[in-house]
Amino acid sequence: MYRIWRRLMFSLMLFVPLPVAAEWHVAESAHFRIFGNMPAEMLRARANLLEDYRDMLGTFTTAQPVEGQPRLDIYLVDDIQQAVPFGRIDSNIAGFYSASQSGIVAFATTGGFGQTTLLHEYAHHHMFSTGAAVYPAWFVEGFAEYFSTARFRPDRIEFGLADNGRALNLAYTPVWTPFAKIVDPDYRYRTAEQAAMFYAQSWLLTHYMFRAPGMAARHRAYLEAVAAGEPALTAFTRLVEPAPAKFDRLLRTYLRASATYSQFRRPPRAPAAVSVRPLGRSARRLLLLVAAMEHDGAVKDRGAALAQVRAAAAAFPGDDLAERTLAQAELTFGEPGAAIARLDTLLGASPDDPTLLRWKAEALQALPNSADAANRSTIRRLLARAFKADPADWRTMHDYLHSFDLEHAPLRDGEFLVLQRAYQLAPQVDGLAIDMAAALMQRGDSAGAAKALSSVAFSPHESGFTRLARALRQRAEAKDTQGFVTILDRGPPPPDAVPAADKAGGDKIGGDKAGGGRAGGGRAGGAKRRDGQTSGQRDAMTPQ
Repeated sequence: MYRIWRRLMFSLMLFVPLPVAAEWHVAESAHFRIFGNMPAEMLRARANLLEDYRDMLGTFTTAQPVEGQPRLDIYLVDDIQQAVPFGRIDSNIAGFYSASQSGIVAFATTGGFGQTTLLHEYAHHHMFSTGAAVYPAWFVEGFAEYFSTARFRPDRIEFGLADNGRALNLAYTPVWTPFAKIVDPDYRYRTAEQAAMFYAQSWLLTHYMFRAPGMAARHRAYLEAVAAGEPALTAFTRLVEPAPAKFDRLLRTYLRASATYSQFRRPPRAPAAVSVRPLGRSARRLLLLVAAMEHDGAVKDRGAALAQVRAAAAAFPGDDLAERTLAQAELTFGEPGAAIARLDTLLGASPDDPTLLRWKAEALQALPNSADAANRSTIRRLLARAFKADPADWRTMHDYLHSFDLEHAPLRDGEFLVLQRAYQLAPQVDGLAIDMAAALMQRGDSAGAAKALSSVAFSPHESGFTRLARALRQRAEAKDTQGFVTILDRGPPPPDAVPAADKAGGDKIGGDKAGGGRAGGGRAGGAKRRDGQTSGQRDAMTPQ
């Protein structure tokens, strides 16, 4: 055990900018797919670090991610603005994590600050991927902060250190946020300074819970009580500290005199199996446009975005990535008919490509006559084929489920199994959590619905979905199915201005898609509700 305070004021390390790489590469390991404009061996090293980090988190957490979950897509960029080519983002942001109906992804800058941010975001992904428990907001962020400063050496790992920025917040902010507010699930920070202190104090409280004598057992009991449905503040005062106000003095003293970090030795570790391949010349212009469309197609000027993609793709006539990018752009920003025409051409060459099949189903869902029985059957057949080609793509299952009216009538057992599997594969996606709650309410399981909504309702990042989840959770706890459905039909309320968030500029978890009028909305303006519950054997999707 090593004293932490002596290291809190260390200056930030200086990082030499990466040399300009000749081309983009993608590295694939067991659990990650990492894209970067850097030499292959540097990208391989990043993949190894993340696999190492994942193993470490597995050592310190009881619940583990569900087997069969897709690899996490990660994009490493020189400038965070590259992550949002159709919009603007705060230049101080070093990375963000997004889990929405469109997919799950992390972006981070290539320097040391970006690496720490990426570890923070992956800690979120690891925690949320387990789907095993409901965590209060302070522990969600405190857990990620606590482990994000881990340092890996060939013979040892260090963890429990404070991030330099958080250390400065704790050392020089004269008035801390009262810990009674930090542990209150209804607390919402409103300014950048409040956000910084929430993260810093959440790190400190997590550190204290993990390491102070006698606190680990209280912490476990507290988390179990919250997961069982006890209000978080009530559980804290009952099981941890009857007077949270005492923590203000106690934790200041702990930080100065008792906070430690750890080094532990480990046997030599064989490098993870990582394959790296170049992506070709067109990736320089198109790859991040593809990523932005896949994970956040919400833009103010869809016409301008479509023109931007067309101009970029025009430089690579006949290139496979360019042709796919154009089809995706028509689906995301253009007209579904134009998307279908391009997709039919691509499917002629690759008839079993699961992404192309899913995209065509989504384009058909966006047509005015998509609710017709014949079109609904075609959509389901396409999605069943996509599922057969890639059984781990929960987005295919999600699209399939929204060809049924799961908000207003119970799903049949087969469709409910599809929903359960999709939720297992991506429990951190707000829309899937809300879909699961809606299906459980229709089955009469209001307690299960309330639990499914808790992870969204407790999110530290305010959004339309968090407000929707809190309102739905109240109706579920009251066993009010009609009230639940009425609120669900209204959809998420318009998002307020996003509060300032963490050093990374705010984790982007969930989010409201432009044009998606309700939870579970699809890419092309929101999947419309379908009537009817029948599906033939050829349309059916059966998860194993």
